[in-house]
Amino acid sequence: MNNKKFYYIIIAVTIIIIGTLFLTQNKASEEEKIVMSFYPEAKKAELIKDIADDIFVSLNFPSVKRGYKIDGEIKAYVTDCIGYNGPVEVLSAFDTEENKLIGIKILKHEESLDYAEHIEKDWFLERFKNIFAGKYLNLVVLDKENDEDIVQVTGATVSSQAVVTAVNAAVGVFQYQNNNVEMAKVADVVPQEMWQKDINSFLINWEEGSVRIDTDEIKQYEQLEMDVTLINTTGTETDMHVKGPALRHVLEKEGINLSEYEGIGITGRDGYYTLIDKEKLNLNDVILVWEVDRKIIKDDEKPVRIALPMELGPYWVKMVSNIDLYKEISPKDIDKVHIFNALTEDIEPYYYEYYGSKDKSIEVGKILRKFDIVDEKGFFTMGAVDGLSKNETVSLVRQRYFIKVEGENAPMNISPNFKLGMNVKNMTHFSTTKDAVIFPEKIIDVVRTKDLNGVEAMLLEDVLLTAGMRWNDSNTFTAVSETGEEINLSLDDMLNSYIISEGEKVSFYKDSKILLTDLSRIEKK
Repeated sequence: MNNKKFYYIIIAVTIIIIGTLFLTQNKASEEEKIVMSFYPEAKKAELIKDIADDIFVSLNFPSVKRGYKIDGEIKAYVTDCIGYNGPVEVLSAFDTEENKLIGIKILKHEESLDYAEHIEKDWFLERFKNIFAGKYLNLVVLDKENDEDIVQVTGATVSSQAVVTAVNAAVGVFQYQNNNVEMAKVADVVPQEMWQKDINSFLINWEEGSVRIDTDEIKQYEQLEMDVTLINTTGTETDMHVKGPALRHVLEKEGINLSEYEGIGITGRDGYYTLIDKEKLNLNDVILVWEVDRKIIKDDEKPVRIALPMELGPYWVKMVSNIDLYKEISPKDIDKVHIFNALTEDIEPYYYEYYGSKDKSIEVGKILRKFDIVDEKGFFTMGAVDGLSKNETVSLVRQRYFIKVEGENAPMNISPNFKLGMNVKNMTHFSTTKDAVIFPEKIIDVVRTKDLNGVEAMLLEDVLLTAGMRWNDSNTFTAVSETGEEINLSLDDMLNSYIISEGEKVSFYKDSKILLTDLSRIEKK
């Protein structure tokens, strides 16, 4: 009987795996068919997934998702742009010989039919056919005067612009990869000025649906009114008197209980994003502020701004456009703690210019590719000397997101969407669900230390705990050097171990005896 039951389980698992592979392959093959429809004489289309690995592409065309080689030559790109409700994903096909855009196809979108039912219509897509690809397209309201002009869908300005912006990103990458031309940067969100007509509304999304809230409506909810202090990570403090409803009260009107969610993501009209986890939600009311110091907020802060009274500035998002509710966020179970320099020594740095300072930086996406497992449903968590802990989604930090490792306030996260003061400065560590990375020169400020032969040594136990690793009595550990040498440790051994940061290297000690001079990571077994 047991053998029979086991046999059925094996069959069921096999069917699930085959079904998943079939669906994935079927989706890919459908997209490939769409690509080939633009090249009827071609023999083969080959998917290129790492199209955004190039640093210029990553920084200047963040919406590029993948590309296609047609008979060995890259000619088609899939890009997206955040529109009215969410991303609009577009396939753009090019002719390399004539340097022109052949045409486009809308692959998917989340736009409301009330606003954008026509962006998939042939008559709108026809406007993108056989256009010179040496210039960016320009959205116009009524009349096409130039070859690059695209007449918008009436009543769907934002959605139309999202399509044009996505295509422009493809144009930029096409020119860069095929003609060595570096065109201007293209954002992955509709330009802020396009949203001016929507400064009085924002969208709340959850798995089963969404609702758009306007600020006239928001004044009808129960209001919170209090004195708060906004503290930015630069140390500046701003006292203010705020008024607005709590997010939980707004959600209750929609039949939603905020306590049932693991976290929320908040996006501003400028593209800035922050993630607030359940722990912070339990401690704070997320206030949807529409009045500050008894005056309606300015247009450049509308439709609402966030006040989170017990948290630092990076959580106080202005000009909120979207609030996303997350049912599931994968828990952390850190089993490797890496030394930053050892982990990234083979990654070519990028000298990122940020607020007038051009400093050595490392792209986070390249760090993530070094990890065995990166759970897309987990947090990317950053901790700082001042106690700030900030979470981002993994998908957000994969592209155009950097850790500045030199200069003022380094290590510090920087990105095109980050205003100064909203960063995590003097970073001690960062982590995914399985891996953590520490900056020894900073983490030493927040852990216990001991004088070891006249040098300040960090207790390994404190370092691992600060980085997010947890263990029980059955766990053992391994210290691994940069050359691959391994030292196995019992729990007692680990509790009596230390590390010392010496320039670019980290030494590992058990009791007072040095065992490694080039520690790379600590693994939990």
